[in-house]
Amino acid sequence: MLSVKTFCLSLMLLLFGPLEALSEELEFDSEPAPRYPRSLYERGLSGVAIIAFNAHSDGSITDVKIVDSSHPKFAQSAVRAATQWRAKPWQVGAGKPEVRAFRKELYFTHFKEGNQPHRWVRQRVRWVSCSMFNKALSDFQAHSPDQAWIDMHYFAYTFMSLARAATRLKMTDEQREETGEVLVAAVPQIVAACRAQPDRRYRDVLPERLGGML
Repeated sequence: MLSVKTFCLSLMLLLFGPLEALSEELEFDSEPAPRYPRSLYERGLSGVAIIAFNAHSDGSITDVKIVDSSHPKFAQSAVRAATQWRAKPWQVGAGKPEVRAFRKELYFTHFKEGNQPHRWVRQRVRWVSCSMFNKALSDFQAHSPDQAWIDMHYFAYTFMSLARAATRLKMTDEQREETGEVLVAAVPQIVAACRAQPDRRYRDVLPERLGGML
């Protein structure tokens, strides 16, 4: 029922700025999975929560906060779970300071999706309207005013879909990075186009080369 997936592939690194992609560099002694909110599960809703947190060399996890989510209940469940995590302690040294900042996506995938988040994520990206995108962006700005637009969950969906397409197309690391750069650079134009034309599909206002990959 619940699929937990981190940001991955080289193009995803463009999202993080000073934050680190969660990878094999951070191992967990304990990582309880978030509980699927019953009301959302009964409605057949899949979704995502994006969290940020600090990991300490003694294994403690602090400063857990929600960056964005597709539903407030997914956010609540993700934060509750993350506050119970324990990382494997590490030796402080070059490249591994005492405190390290991370960001992670937690996908809640309903069984009807076959436990494959990329399938419903791709559907969201392909069919969401600009009016729905605009509403999500407005909510995101209200709840996370200090976050950049690129941190919104619809852009996380887009990165994930592009990453899957890059694997399918056997793109090189350089091509993946360039693809991510194209999306990041296009964010202001995408937002402006959806605001101006709410009846269009989000996918149709993406740069042509990106829309074609989806």
